[in-house]
Amino acid sequence: MAKKARIVIIGAGMAGLTAANKLYTSSNNMFELSVVEGGSRIGGRINTSEFSSEKIEMGATWIHGIGGSPVYRIAKETGSLVSDEPWECMDSTIDKAKTFAEGGFEIEPSIVESISGLFNALMELAQGKEISQSDADLARLADIYETATRVCSNGSSSSVGSFLKSGFDAYWDSISNGGDDGVKGYGKWSRKSLEEAIFTMFSNTQRTYTSADDLSTLDFTAESEYQMFPGEEITIAKGYLSVIHHLASVLPQGVIQLNRKVTKIEWQSNEVKLHFSDGSVVFADHVIVTVSLGVLKAGIESDGELFSPPLPDFKSDAIKRLGYGVVNKLFVEMSQRKFPSLQLVFDREDSEFRFVKIPWWMRRTATLTPIHSNSKVLLSWFAGKEALELEKLTDEEIIDGVMTTISCLTGKEVEKDTAKTSRPLTNGSLNDDDDEVMKITKVLKSKWGSDPLFRGSYSYVAVGSSGDDLDAMAEPLPKINKKVGQVNGHDQAKVHELQVMFAGEATHRTHYSTTHGAYYSGLREANRLLKHYKCNF
Repeated sequence: MAKKARIVIIGAGMAGLTAANKLYTSSNNMFELSVVEGGSRIGGRINTSEFSSEKIEMGATWIHGIGGSPVYRIAKETGSLVSDEPWECMDSTIDKAKTFAEGGFEIEPSIVESISGLFNALMELAQGKEISQSDADLARLADIYETATRVCSNGSSSSVGSFLKSGFDAYWDSISNGGDDGVKGYGKWSRKSLEEAIFTMFSNTQRTYTSADDLSTLDFTAESEYQMFPGEEITIAKGYLSVIHHLASVLPQGVIQLNRKVTKIEWQSNEVKLHFSDGSVVFADHVIVTVSLGVLKAGIESDGELFSPPLPDFKSDAIKRLGYGVVNKLFVEMSQRKFPSLQLVFDREDSEFRFVKIPWWMRRTATLTPIHSNSKVLLSWFAGKEALELEKLTDEEIIDGVMTTISCLTGKEVEKDTAKTSRPLTNGSLNDDDDEVMKITKVLKSKWGSDPLFRGSYSYVAVGSSGDDLDAMAEPLPKINKKVGQVNGHDQAKVHELQVMFAGEATHRTHYSTTHGAYYSGLREANRLLKHYKCNF
């Protein structure tokens, strides 16, 4: 009887479990398969949890478009889209948001909608989409887009951030006629400073979509390669982990091994040798590496290199060039359920009118919203430096920062649940019941940046990298020169093909940063092996 090919998948997240599921169900038991996971749970950057008796997602949250999404298909087929219990973002509370500017000024929806329309149109243009506007609006946007693109392309490297800034500047030049009057009812805010601050608020939301600390590091050209599914974006009623558990459910007991952290991958001999943190060693014919781009970055830069021999330049250079950022979620439990959805508009850092009491790590947070319309749990998203700072703060420091921010922007009194004294009000209010003092009872935050198994949240195409780098990430090793029959200078007969393979969201050219991108990448590598062994699938 022929010896079974030994396949080890590193990582039990979406990519790893998709690959394992496909290999197990399509190979007629011809592989010796194992999934080794460094942590104590499966799911990777998917982690459904509970806070204040509510189901929440600490990591991946959304199905990004239901039209064609494999994640949506699995969730629907397994009945995971319905639940008797409420769940995070089950309804769109942000549509009914109140927008407050620093100083206690509630901004008229018409002002916010105007800038929202401008920002969304610019992002759609950057993404290569056709936008639906009236003829007059289209003509104006065409001029703005042309100006922004020209200014953006004049620099040494074009970024989404520079394009957006140029777009706003072009918009302002088209309406201002050289003047900048104040806005009646908004204190010392000028029209330009207010509209620019609203525009920045939408930019900060975009940062959480991409994980980039600053949109000026996000490559402009690559933005139009990114693909999205049509249809609405939804969350999963029974939790994102329900999809993970479905993928894992077909695997026999013992295939998934938890708390098995790989410390070194020796390749380019007759077999791959995996070293583990407990000192044990496993040999394999094929290894599918599904760890995050953050772990790969650390793995090639550390003294104890993860790969031996080191990865070839084409692979390590792609790992270095691509961007990988941190996005964290903050959940805040309030004493009551009447808290509205808030959009937060902050003054510039260099403004003499800004409230110095607001901590810097709150100043690029765009929203603070109930997780559903009848919840007393609020959610806020953090990206970049602020997300990393959030991980270091104590619950007490976070509660103080959120209270101060809410008070300075809305004029509404907020206390800790143990507070004895009231805070002074500015002006404005959150709801009709001005006499009721809202209290923050507890908070919960994610910590993706400091977790050594992830070192961040998801990838983006940074300025200086391109979609080609994402393709390079997906390239298996050793890289075979078919014409001369050599593998990186070695005789092909002595080095097996497909020794080290790569999957994960950072290996998909058009769906990076998403769970469905991770799913597709796992399927891709499983199919690569099935084809190699001439399995029918």
